[in-house]
Amino acid sequence: MVQSVLSNICILLLVYLCIQTIYFRKNDWTFLTPRRVKWLHILFVSFGTVAMFYTPIFIGDYRFDLRTIPVTFLALLQGPSYAIPALVIASSWRWVLGGSGAVPGIVFGLMLPTILALYLHRWSAIKRFSYVHSFFAFTAFWLLSDLPIIFLVPSGWEAFKQIAPIRFFSFHLGAALLFFFVRLAIHHVQLIQKLRFYADHDPLTHLYNMRKFVEVVNEQRTPRYLAMIDVDFFKHINDTYGHQNGDEVLKTLAQMIRTFAPDRMVAGRYGGEEFIACLSVEKETEAVELLNRLRTAIERRTFFTIDGQPLPPITVSIGVAPFNCSNRIEKAIEQADQYLYIAKQTGRNKVVWGEVAEQVK
Repeated sequence: MVQSVLSNICILLLVYLCIQTIYFRKNDWTFLTPRRVKWLHILFVSFGTVAMFYTPIFIGDYRFDLRTIPVTFLALLQGPSYAIPALVIASSWRWVLGGSGAVPGIVFGLMLPTILALYLHRWSAIKRFSYVHSFFAFTAFWLLSDLPIIFLVPSGWEAFKQIAPIRFFSFHLGAALLFFFVRLAIHHVQLIQKLRFYADHDPLTHLYNMRKFVEVVNEQRTPRYLAMIDVDFFKHINDTYGHQNGDEVLKTLAQMIRTFAPDRMVAGRYGGEEFIACLSVEKETEAVELLNRLRTAIERRTFFTIDGQPLPPITVSIGVAPFNCSNRIEKAIEQADQYLYIAKQTGRNKVVWGEVAEQVK
């Protein structure tokens, strides 16, 4: 009996390890598209459940397994789009195996606990579950699975009393172990996501850092223009209102830049109060028009301190230069930076490009 209980728990942990592997490696293995990850997740749970049909736990003349745990965990964690296909696969397999216990095993061992788990999924995501919540949830799943024994089996109450202690213990042992590792994996995935995010993004503004910006821009093959965007009189803002309020200005500006034209503009933080953007447009006039709209939107925006007090109007100066595949990005940055310098020297709060720069010269 102990060996059979451990076999069921080993299947649970093997399913967990397989699922953990695909989620941890999905960014490294290019064939793991989101759709394939989803279906691999479903299949691992389904076949783990099926494997338990072949490793029953015997107590006297009665046999049971921990089939309820993987499907209900899937329902709690991922909801109906994952749980229902897994339930259909596992139930169909059990139906094909046949026997007098097929229908009760499907209805009470799989369907009803999964329906309850789906209801609990709507109520609260598993990452919000504590171990106490988990204990009561899996106690309910166990009761749904085992209480029908009282009514469906001859001398049902005696049979229930005979198997209930070991069934309760093995059910909760398997659920607790799986819950612990799932929570650990969720925390691990969240940590990896944060590390990857901050490896590619500026921590203050959440725009791309320069390394990632250059990488993204170099992958594009459409006609492009590079813009350098600098906050006017930013030192005065820091000196007058403090660096924390200066940071608030930068975060608000970054959000405006990021959401202004996301289908045509990729943005990053160049350094300090300076931003960089790559515009996917065919004509210089389009780039200038887009940047002037952004400049005007910033000028009209009311910025606030961290205490909610309005700041004086914030403006930006912008230099824009062409950038194509034959040019190095450093050359385009240098040219756009020169145009930005001209914008600063000729009054600020303007967009300067090649034609305007020649007129100034």
